[in-house]
Amino acid sequence: MNVKPMNTVKLSNNIVFLLGLGFLCLTNLAFAQNPSLLEVNPPEGPSNDQVRAIVNVRLIDGLGGEPLENAVVLVKGNRILEAGPANQVTVPEGAEKTDGTGMSLLPGLIDSHLHNVNNNKALHAILTNGVTTVRDPGHPFRFYQSLHFAQAKMPRVYLTGAHLDGYPGVYLDQAALVRSTDHIQTLIKDYVMQGGTGIKIYFRLPLKYYETVFRTADFYHIPVVAHLELVDADDAILAGLQGIEHITSFGTSLADPEDARTFREGVQADNNYRREGRYELWSKIDLSDERVGQVLALAAKNKVVLSPTLATFERQFGDDDVKEYQAKGFQNMLDFVGMAHQVGVAIVTGSHNHGKYAQAGLAYQREMELFVEAGMSPLEVISSSTIHNARYFRTQDRLGSIEPGKLADLILVEGDPSVDIKAMYAIEKVMLNGEWVDRDEVVE
Repeated sequence: MNVKPMNTVKLSNNIVFLLGLGFLCLTNLAFAQNPSLLEVNPPEGPSNDQVRAIVNVRLIDGLGGEPLENAVVLVKGNRILEAGPANQVTVPEGAEKTDGTGMSLLPGLIDSHLHNVNNNKALHAILTNGVTTVRDPGHPFRFYQSLHFAQAKMPRVYLTGAHLDGYPGVYLDQAALVRSTDHIQTLIKDYVMQGGTGIKIYFRLPLKYYETVFRTADFYHIPVVAHLELVDADDAILAGLQGIEHITSFGTSLADPEDARTFREGVQADNNYRREGRYELWSKIDLSDERVGQVLALAAKNKVVLSPTLATFERQFGDDDVKEYQAKGFQNMLDFVGMAHQVGVAIVTGSHNHGKYAQAGLAYQREMELFVEAGMSPLEVISSSTIHNARYFRTQDRLGSIEPGKLADLILVEGDPSVDIKAMYAIEKVMLNGEWVDRDEVVE
């Protein structure tokens, strides 16, 4: 009897595949049991059970309700112990008290879109300005090696790893150029093993790869966000995208088809065409067009989250160095954010580090101001900056609101930002993980 020789290479590959599958199943089970995603640099907390009490303060809990005057918040260790009216919360004997008279207490701000390259000094400055948690969508893990050697307090940092881009790429030092669907699966698995809590699609990645990205990311229970230029937003949403970075990502889906085609051809030929091309495209968009309403309805139906980064694109009429089409394009971007909010698209705050009209280190606060200009109430903007972003990061059970049991990331603000959002520039104190931050600390 002739017996066909066993293909040992194939058998070996099958064993490796089965072992890998078993590992992935265990990983999936672990994520299912622990759905909250984590930062790569969990901060040190208090080394004792000292209770800290913030008293006589206006409490804005991040959940969207009206502020509570004359409130007390108790913190024990790194957790919020109790929060409520002064006549209902008893401050324990020996508690360390902080008087919040004339001030508002809010959850620490969360930045959905910030970039950094091993600059601990910049991260500490962001923290002292009230941003206790950030996500860098698209920078590789090596850009954050300095975090692991930090002596000063740093904000909580969520990472996605190098963004997934198509050939020939844009920022090659920040990108993984996708070769195949198998390559995508390998990359995402590797990112998760390194602490990645999201995936960023960049604008040259072809639409044909999106489904593989979404399915693989779903397996690991991590979100996917995208910066779009060549793929229309409605096509990306129909493929499964829920996180859209930059208001400009909607441009080609809203514009006249011929204008959109011209824009895409320009970007295909030259990555830098998009810089001015965006303003030209947006200046021609008619926001009353039926096409705009259809895209908004699709985004709302599919529970899209939008991080507009408006401050980055802001251009105002009347400035000597601003062309009319730039100002008109930005006005349409601003108005579109207000329209998106009105139909139920979740808007979250991301600074993108900079803005023409933003003070150094305060692009986040400028973004909050622009949201109000777009038609959101100050309380809605505060929720976009806290609990909505926590949900976007999938860490809402730990962060994003002032509730018993949550981590004590808190900020004290002079004045009442629920009435005037400009009060967010007046950060008085910042608490990270139950400890007050030394805002004057020198960072090497």
